[in-house]
Amino acid sequence: MRFLHISDLHIGKRIYGIDLWEDQAHILDQICGMAREEACDAVLIAGDLYDRAQPSAQAIAMVDGFLSRLSQMGIPVYLVSGNHDNPAQIAYCAGILARGGIYAARVFDGSLQRFCLRDAYGLVNLYALPFVRPSQVRRFFPEAEIKSFEQAVRCILEAADIPAGERNVLIAHQYVAGARTCESEELSIGGTEQIPAELFEPFSYTALGHLHSPQALLGGRVRYSGSILKYSFDERRQQKGALLVDLGPRGELVVAERPFAPLRDLREVQGTLAELAAQPYSEDYIQAVIEDPVMPLDAQGTLRINFPNLLYLKLASAQGVPAEGEEAAGFSEAKSPIEHFREFYRAQNPGQDWTEQKQALAMQALREAEETACGQSL
Repeated sequence: MRFLHISDLHIGKRIYGIDLWEDQAHILDQICGMAREEACDAVLIAGDLYDRAQPSAQAIAMVDGFLSRLSQMGIPVYLVSGNHDNPAQIAYCAGILARGGIYAARVFDGSLQRFCLRDAYGLVNLYALPFVRPSQVRRFFPEAEIKSFEQAVRCILEAADIPAGERNVLIAHQYVAGARTCESEELSIGGTEQIPAELFEPFSYTALGHLHSPQALLGGRVRYSGSILKYSFDERRQQKGALLVDLGPRGELVVAERPFAPLRDLREVQGTLAELAAQPYSEDYIQAVIEDPVMPLDAQGTLRINFPNLLYLKLASAQGVPAEGEEAAGFSEAKSPIEHFREFYRAQNPGQDWTEQKQALAMQALREAEETACGQSL
């Protein structure tokens, strides 16, 4: 059986205030083409279809169009909700969608949902686990001690009684311990979301979402496909793509990476202002690192001639901290709240690292502020 594994579409996402509609639509076109050309038996989407729990009408229309195209091609889709999605919205009209070959995981109800697929070699058990928190799981297992994400997922999998010796595949959206993270993800404080890869031992293949870096664990049987686009500059060296997964008659795996060709790359350029101004015109999303001793006057305006999608500008000598006098005024509205938070912290605490735990604390504070604001507006 052949699957195309993707995740973390984040449709509707903006970076530095820039909409990515064209870029995301370009990748969705490629995914449809890959699924058709590779004769895939199904597409697996491991969460975060949307960037927000309340997506815009435009984001919903884009996802609807994407899934409709796969349905029209006769390629089934199996998907779970991620931490950015609204589980009830993803599961809405699941019965009707299933008639068109779009199988959305239900809102977690205490059990692991199973789909039964068949190929020339027999049965494949495909399990779907949406993103879950301990508080969601605890109410279904009142006798169990469930304080951590590991305990929550372990309890769900043990209760599912996964049959040994069969071809079992899992789609999930969780943070596996030891996996690489990046700045565009929203993770809980201090790595409390982490679960051990060994929990997925009963599965021939685990298709994961949540972390945006493509990577493999547990001997390659547990994999993150990664996000469909580079959503932060620390991802600039990554090759984004889909995973083509062939599952053999006894559960043996052959996994191949299928790279995407983005409409615009997200990359960094470095040099003096004169050197950068001499580079060829490009509509890529750019972070420019200026090697001049001080930030030249109108550096932003000069660079925008050749780099109209210049997103961030900094001095090399500042080591990532916006330099005094930097031509950053034009970027102020374009930066995301977490980027403002990070820059303020670094400016107030020179020499201190911006760690994963600090990022998680900042994200939690921003989410709480946003929820408070939403509540006051109702």
